[in-house]
Amino acid sequence: MSGAGRVDVAIVGGGMVGSASALACLERGMTVALIDPGEIRDAASYGNAGVISRGSLFPMAMPGLLSKLPRYALNQDPAVRVDYGSLLSVMPWLMAFVRRCNVASVREVAKALDPFCAGAYDEHWRVAGEIGARHLIEKRGWIKLYRTEEAFASSAFEREILAQYNVATELIDGAELPQFEPALKRRFAKGLWFTETGSVTDPGGLVQLYGEAARLRGADIVKARASSIAETANGAAVRLEGGRTIEAGTVVLAAGAAGGDLARTLGYRFPFAAERGYHRHFADAGEFKLSRPIHDTGGAYVVSPMQAGLRVLSGVQLARHGVPLNPVQLVHAEAEAGGTVALGASLEQEPWGGSRPSTPDGLPIIGRAPRHPHVIFAFGHGHIGLGTGPITGKLVAELATGAKPSVPLEPFRAERW
Repeated sequence: MSGAGRVDVAIVGGGMVGSASALACLERGMTVALIDPGEIRDAASYGNAGVISRGSLFPMAMPGLLSKLPRYALNQDPAVRVDYGSLLSVMPWLMAFVRRCNVASVREVAKALDPFCAGAYDEHWRVAGEIGARHLIEKRGWIKLYRTEEAFASSAFEREILAQYNVATELIDGAELPQFEPALKRRFAKGLWFTETGSVTDPGGLVQLYGEAARLRGADIVKARASSIAETANGAAVRLEGGRTIEAGTVVLAAGAAGGDLARTLGYRFPFAAERGYHRHFADAGEFKLSRPIHDTGGAYVVSPMQAGLRVLSGVQLARHGVPLNPVQLVHAEAEAGGTVALGASLEQEPWGGSRPSTPDGLPIIGRAPRHPHVIFAFGHGHIGLGTGPITGKLVAELATGAKPSVPLEPFRAERW
């Protein structure tokens, strides 16, 4: 930290978005404090499928979900589960979400996310090369699998959007899938291979390398939990649990699922929900090894090959941030995944569970706080925080230095709520 006890930028949140923002600001000559409790397992960046997808153009609020709402409400669908104890707190999010389940809204979101996601892999690759982390990133694509021809036909709208924005995909017929991905045991009608998608074989390890690179480049790593943010006469300040205060010219709120609570200390109330996800690692017991992440659209799970083993990921649980874990969806996911790939022994006793910060429209909140010009919001990325972290970091640094944002930020503005 600078000798005056003040930094140019204080970043709250040490996940992928926060760490990437720290590196980007340091690259532009700013002094930086990166504030995080220091538990990488608590970050959403740790527990995802590791996918850096050019095709991440879709919100959760798709038109077809409306017909499934009764099943979701009764917790009869493994893709989405509701924590009833959180229902009151997530109700504003849920009401706004339902209003977004239409074709026009999806097209609006895809248009906003296209430039945001288009450069995600290249920016990851660039930064990873500078910090010595390219060994954790591969580019073999990923596959969405469809169990029936009817299920594939129902994805026509999604495929139309992908084609509109020139997202490279290759259709693989079910008869050809065993040759393309020999690790698959289950028969599928179709597979859609996203050829430009990258994957991270150790998401938590990659985030840690980003954070360590920031430290080596001069960032002050503050292992503490932020309790509030406030503007000052000539900047902004972060108050930490325990009473310490860090002053800065700009404060960046990149705290993931905790971002909504910290934004409230400034007087902002967003319709925000935590999408709880779960995973567990298994030994790969197959004769043929899974070579890329797969998403079984009919089974509500993802399997992603990681350094730690085959990571099986569950559907989404809607809950408020901090509620106790309930991995019932993971039990279903593990059973379904075991019918698709050869899972060996479980490699950990307890599953991982964490919260993704979710907005109803599926777009992150990025930009200057409307009433606090020395605060930058950079949270609410949902399922794409790992993949778009470096792009977000670049945007944060541009905002902090007064440069023109390299991606249009109007769709991501906080004022939309």
